Amino acid sequence: MCIALVFDYCQSIDNPILLEYFYRGEKIDDPALFFDLTPGLFEQAFPSAEETQMMIDKYVMFGTTHKLVVSEYGFNLVFR
Repeated sequence: MCIALVFDYCQSIDNPILLEYFYRGEKIDDPALFFDLTPGLFEQAFPSAEETQMMIDKYVMFGTTHKLVVSEYGFNLVFR
């Protein structure tokens, strides 16, 4: 699963959740472009797309109040 499909999946849920990516402490403003420009980084440094999808499913109930932040260290659920 590529990064674009992860974002599509987030938005396809009845209660869409906000998913933000960080790398080396910096927020990635345009994750799709960032990962396009750094091929292989998404698969190499970040949790697998399958793991991301499982975390999205797990935290979907918090979508209206929280965002799911993903970095090379894993996941954090952050109040908006």
